[in-house]
Amino acid sequence: MSQPIVDIGILTIRDDEFRAVLRAFADDHGIYKGRYREYTLRTADAGQGARYRLAILRQIEQGNGEAQEAARDLIDDLQPSLLLVVGIAGGLPSDDITLGDVVLSTRILDFSVEARKFQEDTTYNVGGGPIAKSIAAGIANLGARESELGEWWAELPHKPAVKSAPRKLYGPKTWQRELREKLQVHYGEEVAARTPTFTAGPIASSDRLVKDPRVLFPWITSARGILAIEMESAGVHRATRDRTPMLSIRGISDIVGFRRQDAWTKYACASASAFTRGYLRTRPVPLREPLKPQADPVPALHHDDSREGRDYRAAGVEEGFANLIPLRHFPDILYIAPALTKTVKHSWFLLRQGVSGKSAVYVPGAWTLHDGNLYSFVDPERSRLKKIVDLGGLDRFNTEEWAISDDENKRRLFVHLLNAALREDLWAQGIRYHKDQDVYAFMGRPDESPRRLKYPNVKVRSTATVVSHYEHKAKSGKPHKYLRHGAFQGRFRSLGGQWYLEITPTYRFTRNGMDLDRFHENRLSGIKRFERNRSVLSQLLLWQAALRAPWTRADRSRLLEFAPLVSFRFASGVDESSLTALDAPLLVPSGDKELGG
Repeated sequence: MSQPIVDIGILTIRDDEFRAVLRAFADDHGIYKGRYREYTLRTADAGQGARYRLAILRQIEQGNGEAQEAARDLIDDLQPSLLLVVGIAGGLPSDDITLGDVVLSTRILDFSVEARKFQEDTTYNVGGGPIAKSIAAGIANLGARESELGEWWAELPHKPAVKSAPRKLYGPKTWQRELREKLQVHYGEEVAARTPTFTAGPIASSDRLVKDPRVLFPWITSARGILAIEMESAGVHRATRDRTPMLSIRGISDIVGFRRQDAWTKYACASASAFTRGYLRTRPVPLREPLKPQADPVPALHHDDSREGRDYRAAGVEEGFANLIPLRHFPDILYIAPALTKTVKHSWFLLRQGVSGKSAVYVPGAWTLHDGNLYSFVDPERSRLKKIVDLGGLDRFNTEEWAISDDENKRRLFVHLLNAALREDLWAQGIRYHKDQDVYAFMGRPDESPRRLKYPNVKVRSTATVVSHYEHKAKSGKPHKYLRHGAFQGRFRSLGGQWYLEITPTYRFTRNGMDLDRFHENRLSGIKRFERNRSVLSQLLLWQAALRAPWTRADRSRLLEFAPLVSFRFASGVDESSLTALDAPLLVPSGDKELGG
């Protein structure tokens, strides 16, 4: 099946959420197999006689990491105009909303990054942000469009009963008392039953299944107005940033402190799905036009998120990849403050004071010193950097102004910070920068098992051994053990107003996981002689997977986010030697011939 045109992507997590969405959108069945995922295709009423084309995807696992990866795959495969997260969430005691009601996200509050200190309260570096302004404006005006929404609740089953018996409540006594009062507001003996309603506001998201009200206390004090709590929207928000608008539509299945009932879970799944069907009748985004055929089958080198899922070979066109991966996002704020130290070495000495090797204390690395000032992507006031700066002189600047500045010094400092941020992000994922070779290499030691990494190859998911163990016997019979680490050299380049990371795959041979093996140069030249295009392409795709892998660290946020590799297309039979030039990015066709040039 050729790539379908899709207007709306719907992401679900649980099986009951998925099945509820399928029941709500039962028209025009179809299945599409993308590069990495399988999508259920349906249509929906878009008002005024038009119909949206939907792609419905169920996540493989719960959590923000898998949500981020699933959302990226859906966007890369099908390029929807809007991505909806539809399912259930936990609520808080409230006079306004209760079980079965629907919450729409105006803002996603990401509580994934937390700091736990001995004998101190847990603190959070709240991430996330608002949804796209165009979608938020439509949500704010939904009250005036209820005729278009229709009686979206009409086909829902009867509401289950609610009994606030003491054994069904948990948490601190004050929380239980407030919860019981709020349940009485909605389900007291003299309270008339009502249809479910909808409201909009902030949704809190983390990788933790929150059942303990005490976990919520620091959340509520640091971000007021939270309406619902769940585990996936933060990951989707990260994946869609600056690419595709997203909206979370959540049915309230339980209240924190009130034991969940299966009947309410099913009702909330149905409620969220039914509201989604009504919401699409308000036409939140324009319908996509049918794709028009390319006038030129061999366009110029470009970055194209829509490449996945297409079969260019069927049209006599080959697809290849450049070794350029676009930098999609970097920190918005650049911090500058007078430094209290004169050298980087002394700065690191002070930053690491009192930090043991196994300590969980986060020591930021995305900073540099220049002309007596510290430049940083990390806020010194909220990190250990405050030990080495004068906070009284702290200034904040828009990083974008430095990224596109004509001032060579500003751009040079910006690149210094990009490299520092890349080293920090990759270190958190088990990839270390080695100054002696100017390479990033996977970490591994002789006493550990070979390290493997799963990654999406051209058509299928593959597994590569990124740290391999070898043994060579000398003529004397004495064994010599060494390790081969997958590695790359990275260079940030600005091309046409867009920043890219240029990736040159290579290897690092070590005797102990750290120090270069004495035969490193011979081993490297030997393996390079035998490598073919297919191997180079696989390494590029492997590093793409590592750079875009879901973020799993709870003690810090990711600093840099990357888009898929730049791709290009060319007619079959083109002389591949013409695709590589000196001082130009490496171009790798997806065939299996020797690389030209």
